Amino acid sequence: MFGGVGSGIYGGSRGLYGTLANYGTLNLTVASPPQSFVEPLTLDDVKRYIGLPERSPLDAEEDLQLESMITAARGQAEILQGRDLVRKQWDLSLDFWIDYFFQLRSPLASVDLFTLRDSTGGYTTLVENKDYIVDTLKDPGVVAPPYNTMWPVFTPWPSSAILIRFTSGFAADSIWWKAGDGDRIKNGMRLLISNWFSGRLPFEQGIDPAKEYPFGLTACLSQGAIRHVA
Repeated sequence: MFGGVGSGIYGGSRGLYGTLANYGTLNLTVASPPQSFVEPLTLDDVKRYIGLPERSPLDAEEDLQLESMITAARGQAEILQGRDLVRKQWDLSLDFWIDYFFQLRSPLASVDLFTLRDSTGGYTTLVENKDYIVDTLKDPGVVAPPYNTMWPVFTPWPSSAILIRFTSGFAADSIWWKAGDGDRIKNGMRLLISNWFSGRLPFEQGIDPAKEYPFGLTACLSQGAIRHVA
């Protein structure tokens, strides 16, 4: 099986990097304007947690620093979670078919575009439920040919002949943020941001550098039991 472009982005059955290094790449979709992500924590939320006094006028440099830390803390949580916490669009580019079905990043929301480029440079756009099916209920989600069919046979362009553009991540209003692991992760992000902001070093002196994050923090940010959510 193809080495999980969902769980596999942080490690998988065959390893994303080892697989894609030979056959293709996975990158955030380049859009204009660039993608913007709805962070799970707001600037005001973090300020209240840290206990910052109100600034008059506002300290723009401090705000930018905290916003950067929110993004960085969410990124750290995604690494420990092994999935996208905010909605993102990705481009999976492959040189040729390498498996019967593909696991995409978790949680998969949709496949937005699926194209083939043949040896003449011409493009063919595949149609969902006709040329391929998408299963967002699985974790990670799957894209595969319909029942009793195979992927289309074609002579591929020499490089990046197959494009699967997909969206993954939890929506900002997903019930997962309330009834799932969301509150625990947000609390871990607050703890991490607070230590970054107040200490400037990973954590207080005496913490083993090989164990930079204390157990309480990693317990908050790491993934618990897998649940399927709408």
